[in-house]
Amino acid sequence: MIFLEWILDNYNIKKFSSLHENWRLWCQLYRKSVGRSLHAKCCQDINDFMKENLVPSYSLDMSVGEKPVMNVDDLYVVLHHHWTKDTTPYPDGRQVIQLAFLLLVSAYTASRPGALVYVEKNERTNVQHFFSNASDGEGMHGTEDWDLRSEDLKTLCYGQISLVLLPNPGAARDHLVMEVDLKHTKGHHSSPKRKIFLMSEVKQPIFDAIILVLAMAILDDAFESNIHSVEDIFKTRVPSPRRSLKVKFKPEKLNVPICRQPISTISGMKTHSIKPLKYHTYLYYLQRLSLAVGMIRAMRPYDLRRGTGEAVDKTASLPLLQQVMGHAYASTFQKYMNQRVQTHVQAAFLGVPSQDALMNIVSHQSRYIDPRAPSHYEDLSMAAKSTWLDHPEIVQLKQMRDALATEAKELYGSVSKAAGTKLGELKNKTDALLRTTKAKLKKGAFTAARDVYFATIDTLEINKQLDPSPLDMDQGTYEPIAIVHRLKERRQIAKLIQLPFQESAANATVLKDLDENQILTEKQSTFFNLSKKDDVRQRIVLINALIDYGRVENVPSERTLSETESQCTANDNQTSSCEVIFSSQQDHSSSPEPRDGPICLTNRHCLFCVFEPNFQCYFATPRKAREHFEKHLRGVKRDEPILCPDKFCNLVLRGHQAFKNHAQRVHSVLYFTEAQRTLAGF
Repeated sequence: MIFLEWILDNYNIKKFSSLHENWRLWCQLYRKSVGRSLHAKCCQDINDFMKENLVPSYSLDMSVGEKPVMNVDDLYVVLHHHWTKDTTPYPDGRQVIQLAFLLLVSAYTASRPGALVYVEKNERTNVQHFFSNASDGEGMHGTEDWDLRSEDLKTLCYGQISLVLLPNPGAARDHLVMEVDLKHTKGHHSSPKRKIFLMSEVKQPIFDAIILVLAMAILDDAFESNIHSVEDIFKTRVPSPRRSLKVKFKPEKLNVPICRQPISTISGMKTHSIKPLKYHTYLYYLQRLSLAVGMIRAMRPYDLRRGTGEAVDKTASLPLLQQVMGHAYASTFQKYMNQRVQTHVQAAFLGVPSQDALMNIVSHQSRYIDPRAPSHYEDLSMAAKSTWLDHPEIVQLKQMRDALATEAKELYGSVSKAAGTKLGELKNKTDALLRTTKAKLKKGAFTAARDVYFATIDTLEINKQLDPSPLDMDQGTYEPIAIVHRLKERRQIAKLIQLPFQESAANATVLKDLDENQILTEKQSTFFNLSKKDDVRQRIVLINALIDYGRVENVPSERTLSETESQCTANDNQTSSCEVIFSSQQDHSSSPEPRDGPICLTNRHCLFCVFEPNFQCYFATPRKAREHFEKHLRGVKRDEPILCPDKFCNLVLRGHQAFKNHAQRVHSVLYFTEAQRTLAGF
């Protein structure tokens, strides 16, 4: 009981379920240490004490949250937005492919996220990683931290995936199937239980996990045989009398994770060659994607696990359900079930046919999706953004910061000269606390705005129809925002990923246009029977587009069509006109006017990113610019030569300090000194 009260006094616990989880973990620790469980009477007394004493004393919430479920329709909405409408930037194209692959494998295996991505055990690093950038702290460790010969990487590697060719006589090519061997499931340390899942090719490319594996394997040059392109795989046949051919990976690639972590380098962000993708980076991607789709809450990996469990429960026997879900007891699956009863009880009582389609729509997440909901803090109105500016905590911290800065100027002449003193450290801590408080209040304002939107949108929509105002009539119906992808590879994938892998005249036209590097139209509706060669060709074109996209570094943030550009999508010549718009813009941005001297910047600029058109080179404060600049230097040793990004200089500086001196003297931008760099945590 003292332990439970200590937990409540020292941690921000608001729900009874969180307190009960801590109590359950304490019981597990007791059983592991003593060798027997706590007496049942003691457990009952402590449960009564929590409900009767702790709940009213600490105002704990006793409500039970809903367990969302994602079925195939929900997954399609998410993947369709991910490939065709997502406007958020990524470190490189491989991260986009990895995220789609993880979503598909999670759905096809009902696996816990710990079997697919790397779950870091350091809680401090987890919290810092989740509440800061998706790549913070990555450039400080080299590849020597990861030994691929050991079993340390408890994540999905190439050695756990098998690509197998099965004979298909009389067809244009043989069948290609994939086996996924999940070794690192829950409890694999004490009682290893491997689960091998079979996946085949599907006609809808958006649901095909095999094409994503092929693209990533070719990007990594992972095949042991002389396979260097996807054409080599599709033209390979199973010779007689063999019944199958296994497409093996190189021995040195077997322990390499398929999904890997983005890191900061001197040239920007890129996917590491060895480090596995961290669980909290995966959560960051999922949260960003689900909010952009318009979900009422951030998507989690367990939503797909519950959806797969429901689907398997309808078709498979109880032992198979236990094997898929990894449960020792059949009763465990009841905790995964959706609170909405998955059968039409009304129809059963009345003796009428069940409305299964309506039941699926009502009980899954896509029912709440509204793409008009704010997905970023910038989407909020000015009134919503200004709600936290006059918060008492912000005002108090600002006053404390200003007072410390004034005192530092009086004692040392300037704030910079107070670095390393107790006063300077207190000033830095106050600045850090102010930034943390601002971020917390921003997040609270954003969450509150989304809650208000979803709480009021239903009533507003009904009132618009029953009592329309002139303003509502002028708005018209909602039309999705047209997205124009800047990258040619992304535009190709966005069109091809929506076309089913079946024979169609429209698909043949699309493939012809793609070969000519043109933008595709969306008028593919009538399908005709053609030869199987067109199906193979379509797969090859899509996988090659994925491979080209995977080689792209620094995937930029996309933008929507303007009024002028949207007009070109309505006519028949949209391909050439839209292409001219983008080529002219890119040429204009990539060909600046010649300069007669080195570029001159401010303290809010990053010298590396200012020459990259797709990078953010200007920051809100000089400190943010300096912290970002230090991330570029993480992958460079102290005395390693550094080439100045400004081609006008054409200089190679030796070491960090020489490069910073050059930036201050020539480009008029001041970055961290060694003392400031140490205090900032770099």
